[in-house]
Amino acid sequence: MRIHIIFFLGLMGTCTMAQTAIEELSSVHNFISGEQLKFNLNYGWFMVGSASLQVLDTVVYDEDCYQVEVSGQTAGFLSLFTRVNDTWGAFIEKSDLLPLASYSDIEEGRYTRRDEVYFDKKAHRIKVDKVRKEKKKPTQYFDYQGEMYDLMSGYLKLRNIDFNGLNPSDTIRFKAFYDEIFYDFGLVYKGKKLLKSKVGKRMAHKVQPILPQNDIFKGEAPITAWISADKDQLPLKLEAQMFFGHAACALVDYKNIKFSKDYK
Repeated sequence: MRIHIIFFLGLMGTCTMAQTAIEELSSVHNFISGEQLKFNLNYGWFMVGSASLQVLDTVVYDEDCYQVEVSGQTAGFLSLFTRVNDTWGAFIEKSDLLPLASYSDIEEGRYTRRDEVYFDKKAHRIKVDKVRKEKKKPTQYFDYQGEMYDLMSGYLKLRNIDFNGLNPSDTIRFKAFYDEIFYDFGLVYKGKKLLKSKVGKRMAHKVQPILPQNDIFKGEAPITAWISADKDQLPLKLEAQMFFGHAACALVDYKNIKFSKDYK
């Protein structure tokens, strides 16, 4: 089982917003360089993995950018059977929070891969370079229209959405590019509730992604996510009902966030 299957397909559906929500984005970002988040991944009663996320300042193509990077590893009993050490990252322009480039390094048992994706916003074209078993594959190009997100830029958009402007049952549509595929997702807002999370009791926005048919998740609304209902809008918890069981990803630690003190 790959850590990124749960963590990222769910996070993509949760975090990548649609045009109607983008209109509510603030130019003052709700995150800062140096932010660090840590997550635990559970399958049933067992902890099977961990992930960490950090945001840094950088310059790419003479543009001020955020570099967002996530690393995920196996943990607990799963480490006895397989080894996972995955990294995903992206360089995201600060002016509009759209991606300029993204990358991934995947090590899962004997399987390895590296992908590099470049977004040309002016030409509306995506360039994908892939390396498999230390051999570079032919470069691929994908054309698109409008604004296009990837996983990391979608995550930063999440942090700047005004969820208080949404009503329960409001549905949002959006487009994203991941793993050489264009996705047309939806997101249903389910309101606020008090959530007992790994980082304490928090008021949280509850959302449910509408995913395309797949052989990973089970049911009409297989993923539920909770986002802290404060200025930081941290991803607190994600639950997924999968064909092989129930999985959850939970925030367990954070530091250097913009509006709150480090978690202790």
